[in-house]
Amino acid sequence: MFVPFLDLKTQYNQIKDEIGSELAEVLDTCYYVLGPKVISFEDRFAEIAGTKYCIAVSSGTAAVHIMIWASDLQPGSGIIVPPNTFTASAEGIVLAGHVPVFVDVDKDTLNLSPDKVRSFLESCSSAGRPVDPKTNAQVRGILAVDLYGQPAALSELEKISERYGLLLFEDACQSVDALRDGRPAGSFGTAAAFSFYPGKNLGAFGEGGAVTTNSEDIAGRVRTLRDHGSREKYLYDYIGHNYRMSAFQGAVLGVKSRYISQWNDKRREAAERYNELLSGLPVELPVEDGDVRHVYHLYAIHTPDREDLREFLSLRDVASGLHYPIPLHTQKAYSYLGHEAGDFPVSEWNSSCNLTLPMFPDITEDQQVIVAETVRSYFSKKG
Repeated sequence: MFVPFLDLKTQYNQIKDEIGSELAEVLDTCYYVLGPKVISFEDRFAEIAGTKYCIAVSSGTAAVHIMIWASDLQPGSGIIVPPNTFTASAEGIVLAGHVPVFVDVDKDTLNLSPDKVRSFLESCSSAGRPVDPKTNAQVRGILAVDLYGQPAALSELEKISERYGLLLFEDACQSVDALRDGRPAGSFGTAAAFSFYPGKNLGAFGEGGAVTTNSEDIAGRVRTLRDHGSREKYLYDYIGHNYRMSAFQGAVLGVKSRYISQWNDKRREAAERYNELLSGLPVELPVEDGDVRHVYHLYAIHTPDREDLREFLSLRDVASGLHYPIPLHTQKAYSYLGHEAGDFPVSEWNSSCNLTLPMFPDITEDQQVIVAETVRSYFSKKG
């Protein structure tokens, strides 16, 4: 039996009548960009994120960019971000006119380490506001990433941000409906960015994203900037961008958002089953960090045999993924920041050892048994 990495068709078949009805309404009204379906989704998603405001945009990358852009930081500000993330996290910082300042992650969670952030800020704050020694950028913000579906240590990072007068942003692109200390992902700090790329826990039928915030000012600026800087047709307060969400995506997400909690419950059940099936093997399994609801956008194991194990799985019809195989500080695009291999050892360990196994709400126990038995067979043959 082939075990796919992701199965979107089964999910679609469960809700296709609802989806079809919503899309038909869009076609009947001919309101294709923003409009009632997007507004309805924004209201629903603000409830999920536990915030006053949600502003839908065209992609997760747009969401990261525009939330930082809307914060009106001084140009060229340094923003702390982990190196083991998708490029959109750091890319959004650069697109907003600022400088990524890489700080390493914790080994257990692979999320931005509060201790390392604190140590970094202490080490470069002797003259007042912290200054990144690599780029001379004054550090004015932190962008924490909720990697694989587990919220970062955001409560601690809020305290650090307050102490140093920094803005805290959350890249929640993998953590819809997750919780940290009883608070929803997306409700921490200045603002949060979400992605609704089709493979995410809450996926559109194409690209989509959102910014959540409790700040009326930030919300207003994001709404204006996503629509060419216009608060009213042909009146432009800013030079903005076209980051508007399609009404089709708003309609799809409006339906799918009704099911996100139960789908994530199924992901959590599947993660528990993997933990049992893979116990005793020489691999490192995901760790839930304290009072969190990890939603397992990805189920990542770690082993130095990653490449050989992945090939072994592939030859036996078990799909897998790499998230992410090359840390950002060693990528050509970020070479101007002056880093080199060895600077962030935990992020580099993650990149060289992570292997993400099939994970989706409708994965069956039989499919998981096949995955686990294949992993077990690899180590048995290796001796």
